[in-house]
Amino acid sequence: MMIGMTNEDKEKLKRQFNEFSGLGGKFDRAIDTVLAGGVKESHFLPSGRKLVTVVGNLGDEFIDPEKPYCSCSHFFFRVLSGKDKLCYHLLSYKIASLTGRVAITRFADEEYGTVLKAIIGDVFSVLNRS
Repeated sequence: MMIGMTNEDKEKLKRQFNEFSGLGGKFDRAIDTVLAGGVKESHFLPSGRKLVTVVGNLGDEFIDPEKPYCSCSHFFFRVLSGKDKLCYHLLSYKIASLTGRVAITRFADEEYGTVLKAIIGDVFSVLNRS
């Protein structure tokens, strides 16, 4: 279990989102990710642009919850092929957004390129390791 997480916190979220309990390990990883603060949004001002990442096993994954889309290999190989409905990164975002546990960082619009470049670099690094 991650630092700062208690069994009580974990059990509370599991009860609250019981409809996902049938997902097994994916559900447990999503809960752990949420409790560890691994769901992050970068907000850019004044434009209001937003980038969303979720910490994965190998590094940050870029997600677009509105599409839905995730840069992880599970999404590419299992979700897009119809073998699975979602990856744990998207599930983590769903749980975090419904419980107010999304870590938000604000940037100036001028920093968008730098932040996006860092996210893309991390995504490619994860892809190389997976």
